[in-house]
Amino acid sequence: MSKRKKVAVLNPYVATRGGGEKHMGYLCQFMEEYYNHEVDIDILVHSNEVFDVYADDFVTIEDLNRQFGLDLKNTQIRRLALPYMPYVDGYKQYLKNKRALERATKEYDLFINFMFLSKHIGKAKKNIYEVMFPPLRYRWELNKTIFHKLFGAFLDALYYRSYDVFISNSQFTNRWQEEYWGKSQKDYVVYPPVFSEKEIEGRYEESKKKNIIISVGRFFVSAHSKKQLEMVQFFVKHQDIFKDYEYHLCGAVSDDAADREYLQKVRDEAAKVDNVFIHLSCGHDELMELYSQAKIFWHGTGYLVDEDKEPEKMEHFGITTVEAMSFGAVPVVINKGGQKETVSEGVNGFRWETEQECVEKTKKLIDDDALREKFAAKSVELAKNYSIEKFYDANRRIFDEYKI
Repeated sequence: MSKRKKVAVLNPYVATRGGGEKHMGYLCQFMEEYYNHEVDIDILVHSNEVFDVYADDFVTIEDLNRQFGLDLKNTQIRRLALPYMPYVDGYKQYLKNKRALERATKEYDLFINFMFLSKHIGKAKKNIYEVMFPPLRYRWELNKTIFHKLFGAFLDALYYRSYDVFISNSQFTNRWQEEYWGKSQKDYVVYPPVFSEKEIEGRYEESKKKNIIISVGRFFVSAHSKKQLEMVQFFVKHQDIFKDYEYHLCGAVSDDAADREYLQKVRDEAAKVDNVFIHLSCGHDELMELYSQAKIFWHGTGYLVDEDKEPEKMEHFGITTVEAMSFGAVPVVINKGGQKETVSEGVNGFRWETEQECVEKTKKLIDDDALREKFAAKSVELAKNYSIEKFYDANRRIFDEYKI
């Protein structure tokens, strides 16, 4: 009788239920199938600046199944009792928490680090780092002592060597993985799963299209903010062009005060006109219906940010862009990050860098239905490159190769 596999997946921000969590959920579902359900998967969480993991409304596996169309049977949430302490306020407590979490990974056959910018050391029998975006190496600042410099370099070496495989979610992310940590045979690129091959068939129906622009993403201010406020400002400012269109924004928001304040700013800007609609915590079925009706998809992550100086603030892949493409919603997206891999300029959509470019290129689609329909058909075709089946196949090759 084969021994059941024990797998840990670290994701303290699972309750955000964004594109990364969809990616993580399908990775868990892949592993359940790969191990013929002879596996127990723990999603490791702990309280942080945004979420109290002991709150009554903290996310459940049932929530993930419902939102992302999953069927997880051998996966559960494991809460780690680590007291939240901001790094800047409690370095000793931070290190204590870090060591406690790393000790917990020793209990598992496989540890998968799915935490954004994490440098936790994997201590399972096998360890995989899912690179949403790579963390920086320790910086040798002039005001640091020799001890701090050597200690930082030592921790970096322990972190990097502990992982058998680094799997980036795009070529963009992999480029920065190599930039920060050097080229390695341990590096792979596996695009996130967006939909099944059967699911995409017949999604695009031109007869269902309405004069709708859609944006999808969480409302938040840190890291790679989705820039909803700026895009609503574009739409409101240029009502002469968009007066016959509706702009729909779908996304969740955390309990963080700064994120709530940001959402209110978006609402205040939207209130200046009567054709902007905000769908908070949009359910799966509602989102799919909006995608099917939308003619155009907007995405602005990285707007007004220098890609070379702050690459972590870009969209590193962009699941929602591909979702929109599969429904024939033509992407008009920022010319940065992973968007350049999914949207080919003048082929299946447009890319922009300035407000003027965004507005002018959107207007081209509004004024030319034949061009928009041509791009829509091409978007559906290209979206097929990001299927769940292709995601499973790529992971199966890696798991087989490394005997994971």
